[in-house]
Amino acid sequence: MTQTLSTLGLATINITNLTDGQNKLGILNQQLATGIKSQKLIDYTSSEAKLLMDFNNSISSRKSFLAVINTISTRLQVYDKSLTGIEKTAAETKTALLSAGTYNPDQNDTLIKQIQSCMSQVAYYLNQKVGDRYIFSGSRYYTAPVNDITLLPSPPSETPPYISSGYAVPAYDADYDPLNPDRAVPQAHVKDSVAIDTTQRLTYGITSNEEGFQKLIMGLRWAYAATQDVDNYSSYMSTASDLITEGLSEIRGIHANVSGSNSTLEQTKDLHDNLINSITGQIDDIQKVDVTEVAVKINTFQAQLEASYAATARMSSLSLLKYL
Repeated sequence: MTQTLSTLGLATINITNLTDGQNKLGILNQQLATGIKSQKLIDYTSSEAKLLMDFNNSISSRKSFLAVINTISTRLQVYDKSLTGIEKTAAETKTALLSAGTYNPDQNDTLIKQIQSCMSQVAYYLNQKVGDRYIFSGSRYYTAPVNDITLLPSPPSETPPYISSGYAVPAYDADYDPLNPDRAVPQAHVKDSVAIDTTQRLTYGITSNEEGFQKLIMGLRWAYAATQDVDNYSSYMSTASDLITEGLSEIRGIHANVSGSNSTLEQTKDLHDNLINSITGQIDDIQKVDVTEVAVKINTFQAQLEASYAATARMSSLSLLKYL
Protein backbone atom coordinates (compact mmCIF):
# COMPACT_ATOMS: atom_id res chain seq x y z
CA MET A 1 0.00 0.00 0.00
CA THR A 2 1.29 3.39 -0.90
CA GLN A 3 0.95 6.10 1.73
CA THR A 4 1.74 9.70 0.95
CA LEU A 5 2.99 12.06 3.58
CA SER A 6 2.68 15.78 3.52
CA THR A 7 5.70 17.72 4.68
CA LEU A 8 3.38 20.65 5.33
CA GLY A 9 1.18 18.54 7.61
CA LEU A 10 4.15 17.19 9.53
CA ALA A 11 5.60 20.65 9.84
CA THR A 12 2.30 21.94 11.19
CA ILE A 13 2.20 19.18 13.79
CA ASN A 14 5.78 19.91 14.82
CA ILE A 15 5.13 23.63 15.06
CA THR A 16 2.08 22.98 17.24
CA ASN A 17 4.12 20.71 19.47
CA LEU A 18 6.87 23.31 19.65
CA THR A 19 4.44 26.04 20.66
CA ASP A 20 2.82 23.80 23.27
CA GLY A 21 6.21 22.80 24.61
CA GLN A 22 7.38 26.42 24.80
CA ASN A 23 4.25 27.38 26.72
CA LYS A 24 4.70 24.52 29.17
CA LEU A 25 8.37 25.38 29.56
CA GLY A 26 7.43 29.01 30.28
CA ILE A 27 4.97 27.89 32.98
CA LEU A 28 7.57 25.61 34.53
CA ASN A 29 10.19 28.37 34.59
CA GLN A 30 7.70 30.65 36.33
CA GLN A 31 6.92 27.93 38.86
CA LEU A 32 10.63 27.45 39.48
CA ALA A 33 11.10 31.19 40.04
CA THR A 34 8.03 31.73 42.29
CA GLY A 35 7.65 28.36 43.95
CA ILE A 36 3.91 28.37 43.27
CA LYS A 37 1.76 26.60 40.71
CA SER A 38 0.22 29.72 39.16
CA GLN A 39 -0.96 33.26 39.82
CA LYS A 40 -4.15 32.55 37.86
CA LEU A 41 -7.17 30.93 39.50
CA ILE A 42 -8.07 29.26 36.19
CA ASP A 43 -5.06 26.96 36.59
CA TYR A 44 -6.53 25.40 39.75
CA THR A 45 -9.47 23.08 40.31
CA SER A 46 -12.81 24.73 41.10
CA SER A 47 -12.59 23.76 44.77
CA GLU A 48 -9.01 25.04 45.04
CA ALA A 49 -9.94 28.28 43.29
CA LYS A 50 -12.84 28.86 45.69
CA LEU A 51 -10.62 28.24 48.70
CA LEU A 52 -7.97 30.63 47.38
CA MET A 53 -10.57 33.35 46.84
CA ASP A 54 -12.02 32.85 50.34
CA PHE A 55 -8.56 32.79 51.92
CA ASN A 56 -7.41 35.96 50.14
CA ASN A 57 -10.64 37.78 51.04
CA SER A 58 -10.19 36.79 54.67
CA ILE A 59 -6.60 38.04 54.69
CA SER A 60 -7.63 41.36 53.12
CA SER A 61 -10.38 41.79 55.73
CA ARG A 62 -8.04 41.07 58.63
CA LYS A 63 -5.37 43.40 57.26
CA SER A 64 -8.02 46.14 57.18
CA PHE A 65 -8.80 45.48 60.83
CA LEU A 66 -5.08 45.59 61.64
CA ALA A 67 -4.79 49.00 59.96
CA VAL A 68 -7.66 50.25 62.13
CA ILE A 69 -6.07 48.77 65.25
CA ASN A 70 -2.77 50.52 64.50
CA THR A 71 -4.59 53.86 64.17
CA ILE A 72 -6.52 53.34 67.40
CA SER A 73 -3.38 52.21 69.22
CA THR A 74 -1.75 55.56 68.47
CA ARG A 75 -4.74 57.44 69.91
CA LEU A 76 -4.77 55.24 73.00
CA GLN A 77 -1.09 55.99 73.55
CA VAL A 78 -1.85 59.72 73.50
CA TYR A 79 -4.82 59.17 75.84
CA ASP A 80 -2.53 57.29 78.20
CA LYS A 81 0.16 59.99 78.22
CA SER A 82 -2.41 62.78 78.58
CA LEU A 83 -4.17 61.12 81.51
CA THR A 84 -0.84 60.40 83.16
CA GLY A 85 0.08 64.08 82.82
CA ILE A 86 -3.29 65.25 84.19
CA GLU A 87 -3.10 62.89 87.16
CA LYS A 88 0.45 63.96 87.97
CA THR A 89 -0.10 67.71 87.86
CA ALA A 90 -3.46 67.43 89.66
CA ALA A 91 -1.99 65.25 92.42
CA GLU A 92 0.85 67.72 92.94
CA THR A 93 -1.62 70.60 93.14
CA LYS A 94 -3.81 68.68 95.58
CA THR A 95 -0.80 68.12 97.83
CA ALA A 96 -0.06 71.85 97.72
CA LEU A 97 -3.67 72.64 98.66
CA LEU A 98 -3.58 70.24 101.62
CA SER A 99 -0.50 72.02 102.97
CA ALA A 100 -2.28 75.36 102.56
CA GLY A 101 -5.32 74.63 104.69
CA THR A 102 -5.31 78.12 106.13
CA TYR A 103 -4.72 81.39 104.35
CA ASN A 104 -1.05 82.44 104.29
CA PRO A 105 -0.36 85.77 102.55
CA ASP A 106 3.33 84.91 102.16
CA GLN A 107 2.54 81.74 100.19
CA ASN A 108 -0.62 82.85 98.41
CA ASP A 109 1.04 84.13 95.24
CA THR A 110 2.99 80.91 94.83
CA LEU A 111 -0.21 78.90 95.34
CA ILE A 112 -2.06 81.00 92.73
CA LYS A 113 0.66 80.33 90.17
CA GLN A 114 0.56 76.59 90.86
CA ILE A 115 -3.24 76.44 90.52
CA GLN A 116 -3.19 78.41 87.28
CA SER A 117 -0.36 76.27 85.96
CA CYS A 118 -2.39 73.16 86.70
CA MET A 119 -5.40 74.67 84.88
CA SER A 120 -3.26 75.38 81.84
CA GLN A 121 -1.76 71.90 81.91
CA VAL A 122 -5.17 70.23 82.10
CA ALA A 123 -6.39 72.31 79.13
CA TYR A 124 -3.21 71.45 77.23
CA TYR A 125 -3.69 67.71 77.71
CA LEU A 126 -7.40 67.82 76.85
CA ASN A 127 -6.59 69.66 73.62
CA GLN A 128 -4.23 66.95 72.38
CA LYS A 129 -4.31 65.97 68.71
CA VAL A 130 -3.36 62.89 66.72
CA GLY A 131 -2.72 64.08 63.20
CA ASP A 132 -5.30 66.81 62.59
CA ARG A 133 -7.87 65.30 64.95
CA TYR A 134 -8.58 66.47 68.53
CA ILE A 135 -9.06 63.21 70.40
CA PHE A 136 -10.95 64.60 73.44
CA SER A 137 -13.44 66.63 71.42
CA GLY A 138 -16.19 64.05 70.82
CA SER A 139 -17.14 64.20 67.15
CA ARG A 140 -15.91 67.80 66.81
CA TYR A 141 -12.70 66.46 65.37
CA TYR A 142 -11.29 69.79 64.21
CA THR A 143 -12.23 71.87 67.25
CA ALA A 144 -10.03 72.28 70.32
CA PRO A 145 -12.56 71.34 73.02
CA VAL A 146 -11.23 73.32 76.00
CA ASN A 147 -10.94 77.09 76.34
CA ASP A 148 -8.59 78.92 78.70
CA ILE A 149 -9.70 77.74 82.15
CA THR A 150 -7.87 80.56 83.92
CA LEU A 151 -10.27 83.09 82.37
CA LEU A 152 -13.43 81.54 83.85
CA PRO A 153 -15.40 83.50 86.49
CA SER A 154 -14.20 83.34 90.08
CA PRO A 155 -15.83 82.14 92.20
CA PRO A 156 -17.66 79.73 89.90
CA SER A 157 -21.25 80.75 89.25
CA GLU A 158 -22.45 77.18 88.74
CA THR A 159 -24.49 75.54 91.50
CA PRO A 160 -23.87 72.08 93.01
CA PRO A 161 -23.24 69.41 91.91
CA TYR A 162 -21.35 71.53 89.35
CA ILE A 163 -21.69 68.88 86.61
CA SER A 164 -23.40 69.70 83.32
CA SER A 165 -26.39 67.46 82.70
CA GLY A 166 -27.73 65.79 79.58
CA TYR A 167 -26.00 67.03 76.45
CA ALA A 168 -25.08 70.41 77.95
CA VAL A 169 -21.39 71.29 78.22
CA PRO A 170 -19.38 72.84 81.07
CA ALA A 171 -18.23 76.45 81.08
CA TYR A 172 -14.73 75.56 79.86
CA ASP A 173 -16.03 73.87 76.69
CA ALA A 174 -15.45 75.51 73.30
CA ASP A 175 -19.19 75.40 72.52
CA TYR A 176 -20.41 76.69 75.87
CA ASP A 177 -22.89 79.56 75.54
CA PRO A 178 -23.09 81.71 78.69
CA LEU A 179 -26.44 83.10 77.48
CA ASN A 180 -27.78 79.56 77.12
CA PRO A 181 -25.75 77.37 79.51
CA ASP A 182 -28.11 74.41 79.16
CA ARG A 183 -27.85 74.33 75.37
CA ALA A 184 -27.45 70.77 74.10
CA VAL A 185 -24.20 70.00 72.30
CA PRO A 186 -24.53 66.26 71.62
CA GLN A 187 -21.44 66.13 69.41
CA ALA A 188 -19.34 67.07 72.44
CA HIS A 189 -20.34 63.82 74.16
CA VAL A 190 -19.74 61.33 71.33
CA LYS A 191 -17.31 58.57 72.28
CA ASP A 192 -15.48 57.07 69.34
CA SER A 193 -16.00 53.38 68.66
CA VAL A 194 -14.79 51.15 65.86
CA ALA A 195 -15.05 47.57 64.60
CA ILE A 196 -11.83 45.66 65.31
CA ASP A 197 -13.12 42.27 64.17
CA THR A 198 -16.10 40.90 62.29
CA THR A 199 -18.04 40.43 65.54
CA GLN A 200 -16.31 42.88 67.90
CA ARG A 201 -16.66 46.63 68.30
CA LEU A 202 -14.53 48.66 70.72
CA THR A 203 -15.68 51.92 72.33
CA TYR A 204 -12.45 53.69 73.20
CA GLY A 205 -13.15 57.43 72.96
CA ILE A 206 -12.82 59.88 75.86
CA THR A 207 -14.32 63.34 75.85
CA SER A 208 -13.21 66.48 77.65
CA ASN A 209 -16.63 66.56 79.32
CA GLU A 210 -16.20 63.38 81.35
CA GLU A 211 -17.41 63.99 84.90
CA GLY A 212 -13.92 63.36 86.27
CA PHE A 213 -12.52 66.25 84.22
CA GLN A 214 -15.43 68.50 85.15
CA LYS A 215 -14.91 67.87 88.86
CA LEU A 216 -11.16 68.37 88.66
CA ILE A 217 -11.48 71.65 86.77
CA MET A 218 -14.26 72.89 89.05
CA GLY A 219 -12.09 72.01 92.05
CA LEU A 220 -9.22 74.03 90.61
CA ARG A 221 -11.56 76.96 90.05
CA TRP A 222 -12.74 76.86 93.67
CA ALA A 223 -9.13 76.61 94.83
CA TYR A 224 -8.29 79.73 92.83
CA ALA A 225 -11.37 81.47 94.22
CA ALA A 226 -10.11 80.69 97.73
CA THR A 227 -6.85 82.50 97.03
CA GLN A 228 -8.90 85.59 96.10
CA ASP A 229 -11.18 85.60 99.16
CA VAL A 230 -9.67 85.53 102.63
CA ASP A 231 -13.05 85.39 104.36
CA ASN A 232 -14.20 82.30 102.48
CA TYR A 233 -10.77 80.74 102.08
CA SER A 234 -11.36 77.67 104.24
CA SER A 235 -14.80 76.77 102.86
CA TYR A 236 -13.71 77.31 99.27
CA MET A 237 -10.60 75.20 99.80
CA SER A 238 -12.67 72.44 101.38
CA THR A 239 -14.99 72.38 98.36
CA ALA A 240 -11.97 72.43 96.06
CA SER A 241 -10.29 69.54 97.84
CA ASP A 242 -13.40 67.36 97.72
CA LEU A 243 -13.97 68.01 94.01
CA ILE A 244 -10.33 67.42 93.07
CA THR A 245 -10.27 64.18 95.08
CA GLU A 246 -13.41 62.91 93.38
CA GLY A 247 -12.21 64.06 89.98
CA LEU A 248 -8.84 62.35 90.32
CA SER A 249 -10.50 59.11 91.39
CA GLU A 250 -12.79 59.13 88.34
CA ILE A 251 -9.94 60.08 85.99
CA ARG A 252 -7.95 57.10 87.25
CA GLY A 253 -10.96 54.94 86.42
CA ILE A 254 -10.97 56.40 82.89
CA HIS A 255 -7.26 55.65 82.68
CA ALA A 256 -7.89 52.04 83.69
CA ASN A 257 -10.41 51.75 80.85
CA VAL A 258 -7.76 52.98 78.42
CA SER A 259 -5.43 50.23 79.64
CA GLY A 260 -8.24 47.71 79.15
CA SER A 261 -8.92 48.96 75.62
CA ASN A 262 -5.23 48.75 74.80
CA SER A 263 -5.10 45.18 76.11
CA THR A 264 -8.13 44.27 73.97
CA LEU A 265 -6.44 45.75 70.91
CA GLU A 266 -3.24 43.80 71.53
CA GLN A 267 -5.13 40.54 71.95
CA THR A 268 -7.19 41.16 68.82
CA LYS A 269 -4.09 42.16 66.86
CA ASP A 270 -2.39 38.90 67.85
CA LEU A 271 -5.51 36.98 66.81
CA HIS A 272 -5.52 38.61 63.36
CA ASP A 273 -1.78 38.04 62.92
CA ASN A 274 -2.06 34.38 63.89
CA LEU A 275 -5.03 33.79 61.60
CA ILE A 276 -3.28 35.51 58.69
CA ASN A 277 -0.25 33.29 59.23
CA SER A 278 -2.47 30.20 59.39
CA ILE A 279 -4.40 31.14 56.25
CA THR A 280 -1.18 32.00 54.42
CA GLY A 281 0.07 28.52 55.27
CA GLN A 282 -3.08 26.97 53.82
CA ILE A 283 -2.67 29.03 50.65
CA ASP A 284 0.91 27.81 50.38
CA ASP A 285 -0.27 24.21 50.71
CA ILE A 286 -2.52 24.72 47.67
CA GLN A 287 -0.16 26.79 45.54
CA LYS A 288 3.31 25.51 46.30
CA VAL A 289 5.16 23.20 43.92
CA ASP A 290 8.11 20.84 44.32
CA VAL A 291 10.90 22.91 42.75
CA THR A 292 13.08 19.80 42.36
CA GLU A 293 10.36 18.08 40.38
CA VAL A 294 9.84 21.25 38.33
CA ALA A 295 13.55 21.42 37.52
CA VAL A 296 13.46 17.81 36.27
CA LYS A 297 10.44 18.60 34.08
CA ILE A 298 12.22 21.65 32.66
CA ASN A 299 15.20 19.51 31.65
CA THR A 300 12.87 16.96 30.04
CA PHE A 301 10.92 19.57 28.08
CA GLN A 302 14.11 21.29 26.97
CA ALA A 303 15.38 17.99 25.59
CA GLN A 304 12.08 17.37 23.82
CA LEU A 305 12.07 20.87 22.36
CA GLU A 306 15.61 20.52 21.10
CA ALA A 307 14.63 17.26 19.38
CA SER A 308 11.57 18.93 17.84
CA TYR A 309 13.67 21.83 16.60
CA ALA A 310 16.09 19.40 15.00
CA ALA A 311 13.28 17.39 13.35
CA THR A 312 11.68 20.54 12.02
CA ALA A 313 14.97 21.71 10.62
CA ARG A 314 15.57 18.40 8.83
CA MET A 315 12.02 18.35 7.49
CA SER A 316 12.36 21.79 5.98
CA SER A 317 15.16 20.45 3.73
CA LEU A 318 13.10 17.54 2.40
CA SER A 319 11.19 17.54 -0.88
CA LEU A 320 7.80 16.01 -1.45
CA LEU A 321 9.36 13.28 -3.66
CA LYS A 322 11.12 11.70 -0.68
CA TYR A 323 7.72 10.82 0.84
CA LEU A 324 6.22 9.12 -2.28
